[in-house]
Amino acid sequence: MNSILNYAKKEATPSKKLQQKKQRVAKKACDLVSQCIEKHAQVVGFELGGSYAKGTWLPEKADIDIFVKFNKKTSEKDFRNIGTKIGFQSLKKHKPYTRHAEHPFVEAVIDGTRVNIVPCYDVSKGEWQSATDRSIYHTKFMSQKLSNSLKGEVRILKKFFLHIDVYGAEIAKEGFSGYVSEVLISYFGSFEKTIKKISELKKGQVIGKSTKKFDSPVVIIDPVDNNRNLGTAISMDNLGKFVLASRAFLKKPSKKFFKKPISKRIMKNNDKIVVVQFR
Repeated sequence: MNSILNYAKKEATPSKKLQQKKQRVAKKACDLVSQCIEKHAQVVGFELGGSYAKGTWLPEKADIDIFVKFNKKTSEKDFRNIGTKIGFQSLKKHKPYTRHAEHPFVEAVIDGTRVNIVPCYDVSKGEWQSATDRSIYHTKFMSQKLSNSLKGEVRILKKFFLHIDVYGAEIAKEGFSGYVSEVLISYFGSFEKTIKKISELKKGQVIGKSTKKFDSPVVIIDPVDNNRNLGTAISMDNLGKFVLASRAFLKKPSKKFFKKPISKRIMKNNDKIVVVQFR
């Protein structure tokens, strides 16, 4: 198995050339944002976030996320409007467009890399005013928690998710986000230990610690906010695919689990057995 995991890690690690390219894009985007926020008194600063900032990004999945921090007394109207305005002003030379989550944010492509300008409130931990407020704390937590070795394990898990077609937290996907990948590795310690735990998963099992009760097929506690269940966003179907793929890999490890997504070739008749495979 070690040779296969070493292969997976190599495939999941960006080349030095690509890392240098992303560094240039990140610097360029940060410089653009820095120039724009000076005009707005409600903004207290900005920070890089997401997998790029944490060093867990994949060669084929490397967005640059910049979180613009607003004074916590800023009205929701100004938060939305000024946040969007900063995004468009910063990225005006790169054909920016609006995307929507709980609040709108602005995205554009710079030198082949997607750049997201996302507003958040500058609040103390636990005093969340918007869904994006936790993101900066996620970055800080994982930057401290993940060693270079563990970052490699996260990349292997993300590659695995990509292959079995369950990677992504978008509403349409209902899969495993990059942050969930990091959380699982931080809880279990390696890719191999993670899939061993998942292969034995029981319905409603809790991963992490919380005094709050949750009702979802799997409960994954956010280490930054133990009242938040990251498992809520994951569909039963995608969870089932992860369980089955974990069992299949452990039974017969292969490099094919880390190549292009071809989940149907690995797990034939998967949709017939996903729901009944929990122990």
